[in-house]
Amino acid sequence: MVKCGGQVKVLDTKQWSKLEKNCLSQVHQTMWAIMRFTGCRSCEVRFLKVENVYSDPVKGIVRPEIFFPASIRKGKKQSLSVPVNSTLLSYLELYQPPTDGYLFPSPRNPEQPISYEAVYKYLKVTAEKAGLSHEKIGTHSGRRSLITNLAKQGVHPRVIQTISGHQSLSSLQRYIEVSDAQKVNALESIC
Repeated sequence: MVKCGGQVKVLDTKQWSKLEKNCLSQVHQTMWAIMRFTGCRSCEVRFLKVENVYSDPVKGIVRPEIFFPASIRKGKKQSLSVPVNSTLLSYLELYQPPTDGYLFPSPRNPEQPISYEAVYKYLKVTAEKAGLSHEKIGTHSGRRSLITNLAKQGVHPRVIQTISGHQSLSSLQRYIEVSDAQKVNALESIC
């Protein structure tokens, strides 16, 4: 298994659905849903604590926003809160979190978070089962997919920036993939 070099694949809804149908683990499915619907990085989701997502983990009560403390974010400069949409809420309500500690603990040592290697390996195995092994799918696909899909829907870049936590619009722009069809449609819309 080779790690993805360069930019990973932006996945559409059908591709996400294929991955989910071939996922045998509620842990990984919930992790991918958080990455897909918040645009967080794999290190940020792996280091989430139960209290960052659930107000009452025993009853499965999800907070209206997922809180990513500065200490787990790239650069460690500022925390970020991302609203939980209805689709992500359904994944989080199905998940049975630990009562405290890491939201996704290591199976070998519950005092530690699940490892990047475990997340990456399972993603690659699932992509192969889903017939997507030819795609450049990686743990950053959720982040790139969310940002690109929001841009395609016409969401203002400043709004996307507040969700993704990018410090500048120029760094955000590198995540947005533009298709040839989008360019043609943009030019056709000019009167």
